[in-house]
Amino acid sequence: MNTLNFFQKDEDRLKLGVEGVYPDHLVEQGKAKPDTRKAVNETLTRPWIRHYFIMQLLRDTKSQDEVILRDNNLIEIFRTTVPLAENSFAESSMSSWQMFLGGAFHDADTPWYHGIRKMLIPGRFHLAIEQLELEPPSSNPQHGDQFYDDSRTLRKIPRVPIKLFISLTGNEKERLIEILRQCVMNNPHNTDAALLTYSFLKAWNRSRDFLELARLEGRTELEEWYYWIEGDMKSLGALRREAGDHATCFFIYDRAFLTASEYKEIADWFLKESEFKSAYHFYYRAKQFETAIELLQNISPKEFGELTNLRRLSKGEKPIELAGEGSKFAALYEEEMETLRGFARIRSAETYKQVAVKARQHFDRETIETKYAFGELTDDEYQRLIRQLAERAQ
Repeated sequence: MNTLNFFQKDEDRLKLGVEGVYPDHLVEQGKAKPDTRKAVNETLTRPWIRHYFIMQLLRDTKSQDEVILRDNNLIEIFRTTVPLAENSFAESSMSSWQMFLGGAFHDADTPWYHGIRKMLIPGRFHLAIEQLELEPPSSNPQHGDQFYDDSRTLRKIPRVPIKLFISLTGNEKERLIEILRQCVMNNPHNTDAALLTYSFLKAWNRSRDFLELARLEGRTELEEWYYWIEGDMKSLGALRREAGDHATCFFIYDRAFLTASEYKEIADWFLKESEFKSAYHFYYRAKQFETAIELLQNISPKEFGELTNLRRLSKGEKPIELAGEGSKFAALYEEEMETLRGFARIRSAETYKQVAVKARQHFDRETIETKYAFGELTDDEYQRLIRQLAERAQ
């Protein structure tokens, strides 16, 4: 075979390389010993070598058949880089993808959150897709060997641009997604497998598929991480509420952007759970100042200090030492109480003004009585409106 190869034309060797027949061996170069010949591992190494020859052919012909051939071969290359049963899970470290994952994700500075804290950095994520190339995994003992190309020149096993995998379409894309799903299902403790799966689905605008996979497999930690990385704090908080994790719920909801009614519902839940400090905080966010005043009157300055530190942690600020800071927190406590009273007075005045104007137009005594019964009017406001109705009737 070697003799025949020597007399073959470059075009013939290129064709055999595309077919996966040439070369039939690799070369391991040694510093202190002669070069060693090795048989090509057909499963783990041959797809990488074929990629070189296919790309050479594509440069010349750019035929659709060669594009399909390249894409199918990319699937085989991808299989060698992730932990699957067929490769005995040898690539559990996913060394080929570590540079990509390390560049696209970073750990959020949130010591209060005990789930997966990885966050996607969009700019670096897209840059990694465009610029990074994939190397053969370190678990492949032949990753450092060389091969003879069609011109009989020794070459290193080629790298593959990551954007080629992302650009897959049609059936090839679906096959790669199925491999990723299998990888996640077979490796329940491998977070990197989940990160890589999410990365591909995110690049294809199909991140919702990741949530469906997590739910299908009963992977609560991945469902929670999906809400975390997508910024869906409302859904994330709902999961932590089911687990009864009051402290984490506080931080999650404090970072969320919710409506006043949603904050009130959260405050009601904290109150039901006897978490008075958290209930007060979210009644305040919901502008339920009268209820917040009642709760704050039952919270000691020390507990208020703990709440202040929770707020600081939620914003990534350093907590204040409680020891020796009693007078400081007492002053802050009084300021908070006075602020609440001021907000309550302003809202009461606004409510009275709105109701008084409408009462002159179409409000009757029954409407005012109802609003008073439900606490929407103070005693003074109620008496004033009743007098106005009496005056209007005269």
